[in-house]
Amino acid sequence: MEEARAELCAYGRRAVGERYVVGSSGNLSVREGDLVAVTPSGVPLDRMAPGDCPVVDLAGKVVEGAHAPSSETPMHLALYEAAPDARAVVHTHSVFGAVVSTTRTALPAIHYNVLLFGGHDVRVAEYATYGTPELARNVRAALHGGRHAALLANHGGVTLGTDLDGAFERTRILEWLCEVYVRACGMGGPRLLSADELADVERRMTI
Repeated sequence: MEEARAELCAYGRRAVGERYVVGSSGNLSVREGDLVAVTPSGVPLDRMAPGDCPVVDLAGKVVEGAHAPSSETPMHLALYEAAPDARAVVHTHSVFGAVVSTTRTALPAIHYNVLLFGGHDVRVAEYATYGTPELARNVRAALHGGRHAALLANHGGVTLGTDLDGAFERTRILEWLCEVYVRACGMGGPRLLSADELADVERRMTI
């Protein structure tokens, strides 16, 4: 898991650099088989070394590393169980994602890039205290049906990918969509794409 742990450090620095997290908030993980490397609890993502990142099994038991795993590890493990193809999870507290999450309503189809997340909107998981099994269940429900991204009510966002690069790119797109939505709302409210318009884009994406 050494390569995975090094990846977590590299993308942790990117998450801080792009202002998707502040301090020790946010967490990332990479799955390889029955093991998951995850960012440690209480360590700022831009100050980690590979050895700081614990490795856990799919039941959450630490099998390597001196640091405690992120408090959100139960959420990561629940998402890997629900989405067997996922190999990476990125959870951030980005500004515009957090803003939209406070509305507790889905991010609507303001742009066709919403389709990159597996649906015609981005759902908001019901609020629960961070690090709890309840939050893990709520986020899992919000991603049901093959979704690759969700917002967490009054909290932040989460994205899945087949690798860490793909999950992080979805985080970037999600934050961009949230910013467009917030800015459009300040101009009187956006006009949304219709189901027919989205279906036309979906057809073009399969060509």
